[in-house]
Amino acid sequence: MINKNRKIINNRLKMTVKSSLSKFLISLFIAYFIAFMPDYVGLSVQASYMLFIMVFSALLWMSEAVPAFAVSFLIIALEILFLGFHDFDFSSGSKEWTYFLKSWSSPLIFLFLSGFILAIAASKTKLDLWLAKKALFYFGNKPKNILSGLMLVTFVLSMFVSNTATTAMMMTLLIPILKNMKKDNPFQKGILLAVVVSANIGGMGTIIGTPPNAIAVGILGDDAPSFVSWMMIALPPAILIVLVLRFVILKVYPSNEDIIDISKVKHVKHYDDSTTEFTTVPKIPSWKKVLVIVTASTTILLWLTGPFHHIPLTVVSLLPIVVFTLFGLIDKEDISSIRWDVIILIIGGLSIGAGVSKTGLDGWLGTQINLEGLSIYIIVSIFAAIIVLVSNFMSNTAATNIMLPLVIALVSTLGDSVISFMVISVALCASCAMILPVSTPPNAIAFSSGKLFTKDFLLIGLIAGIAGPAIILTCLSFF
Repeated sequence: MINKNRKIINNRLKMTVKSSLSKFLISLFIAYFIAFMPDYVGLSVQASYMLFIMVFSALLWMSEAVPAFAVSFLIIALEILFLGFHDFDFSSGSKEWTYFLKSWSSPLIFLFLSGFILAIAASKTKLDLWLAKKALFYFGNKPKNILSGLMLVTFVLSMFVSNTATTAMMMTLLIPILKNMKKDNPFQKGILLAVVVSANIGGMGTIIGTPPNAIAVGILGDDAPSFVSWMMIALPPAILIVLVLRFVILKVYPSNEDIIDISKVKHVKHYDDSTTEFTTVPKIPSWKKVLVIVTASTTILLWLTGPFHHIPLTVVSLLPIVVFTLFGLIDKEDISSIRWDVIILIIGGLSIGAGVSKTGLDGWLGTQINLEGLSIYIIVSIFAAIIVLVSNFMSNTAATNIMLPLVIALVSTLGDSVISFMVISVALCASCAMILPVSTPPNAIAFSSGKLFTKDFLLIGLIAGIAGPAIILTCLSFF
C-alpha cells in the first residue's frame, strides 16, 4: 500500500512538473516571437528586450507556470541581464544594473510592511476582534442593522489590514450569529456576502488597503497622490459601491426573522486567557494593548497628516516596526509570517514599470495604437473591463502588474492628469472582481463555510463588476 501511494504521489509530481515546464516553455516561445520575430519600426534593441520581459512575465502570471512571486525575481534578473550592461559586457564595471534594484527600496514596500506589522499586532492582542464586537453591539439585533454593522467594521478594517485577515477575523464573529439563525433563513448567505464585498471593496480606501493601490502609486512616481489624497479620491466610490451592494444583498437575501440573537457574540474571546486540558494561555497584559492602540493611532495619524508635517512615509512606516519589536510584541516568528510573497509581487510590478519607462517602450507602445478621436472615458472603460475580467481568474495584484504599464504606455501622450486618472481608476477597478469563489481570498474563506454556492457569488460579482467601474470612473472624473 505504501509503495502504491508513493507511486501515485510521484506520478502526480511528474505531471505537475511537466505541466509547469510546458507552460514555461510555451510562454517563453510566445514572448520571444512577439518581441523579436516581427521587424518593428522605431523599436530600439533595449525596448525589444523589455517587451520580451513584459510579455514573458505576463504569460507566466496568467498561466501560473511558476509561483507568482518567483516571476518578480525573474523580471529583475532578466532586466539586469539584458538591460543592465551595454552589449552584454559584464566586465565593463558598469553600475547601471543597480537601477533595476531600486524597486526593493521603494517607500511603498515599507508602507505595506508597516501595514502587515500593524495587522499582526492587532491580531495578537485581539484588538481587532474587540473592536468588531464593540461596534457590532452598537447596531442592535435587527437584520438590517446587523448587516450594516458587519459591513462597516469589515470595510474600515480592510482599509488598513489585508482583506484576507479581516475576513478570517470576521468569520469568528459570524459563526455564533449563523448558529442562532433559522437554517432556512436566506439572510445567512446575506451576511456572509456582506463581509466578502466589504473586505474586497474596503481595501480601495487606502494605499495599503490592497496591493493594486500600491502598484498604481509606485508606477505614478512623483505624480502619485499622498496617503490622505488617495483616501479623498478612493473612499467616495468605495462607499457608494458598498451601499449599492448592501441594497442588493438585502433585496436578494431578506431575513425571515425580525430579530436575530447576537448575544453569543459576547462569548467570543478577545483575550488569550483560555485554559485547556494541557496548557493555560496567559492573559495579554493591558500595557501591550495600550501600546498597540497608541502606536497604531499615531502611525495612521501621521500618514493622514503628511502634507502638514512632511515626515517621509518611510520614516512613519518604520515607527510600528521599531516600537513593537523593541517591546517584544513582534518576534521573529511574526516576521516570518508576513506575506512576503505579496510584497515581492508588488516589487515585480514596480520593476516592470521602471524598465518600460527607462527603455522607452512606453513611448513606442503609445504610438502603435491610435487613440485619437476616442473619448478618455471609453479608453479607461476598456481597460477597466479588461482588468475586472482578468482579475476574476487570477490574482488582482498580478493582473495590475500586467495592465498598468500598458496603460501608462498607451496614454503617455495625453498628459499627467489623464495618466493619473486612468492608472488610479484601473487599479481601483481591480478590487471589483469577485464573481467566483476563487476570485479573491475573502470569497474563498466565505465559500468554505459551506453555506454559499458559486451562483451566490455570480450575481454579486456581476453587479460589482459592472456598477463598480461605472461608479469609480464617475467619481474620479471630478478629480
